[in-house]
Amino acid sequence: MTLPEGRFRIRMSERCWRFAPDTLPAHAPKRPGVYELIDANKGSEVLYVGLACPETLYARLAAHAMGKIRPTFDELVRARGEVFFDYVAEPADAAPEDLRDIAGALMIQHNPPYNLRDNPPASGRFGRVLVEETP
Repeated sequence: MTLPEGRFRIRMSERCWRFAPDTLPAHAPKRPGVYELIDANKGSEVLYVGLACPETLYARLAAHAMGKIRPTFDELVRARGEVFFDYVAEPADAAPEDLRDIAGALMIQHNPPYNLRDNPPASGRFGRVLVEETP
């Protein structure tokens, strides 16, 4: 049996925010979601795609900032200089399975250097997932 194709329309946050412990409380949402860590010096190269589920985007980004999960804030800043974060703003109420599919599709699309390449998250509901970013 061939699995269907999954399609998601997403909108990223209104802007990228500087990834630093002091910016997280004001700018990282307190809900589950998908986020990107971005190299500001290399034309917005996506360095890492992360999935915060069931924890919040704020908690997951704070864990990177405090060095509890990799890539850590210190690793990124030493290697890349200034780093920003962005997150999927819409659909804000996506189901956990949808978030896994969106994160996996973004990992495949951007091929970020800090993600493991062999097993991006996916719900298993679809044979292929397409993500369309809207303004």
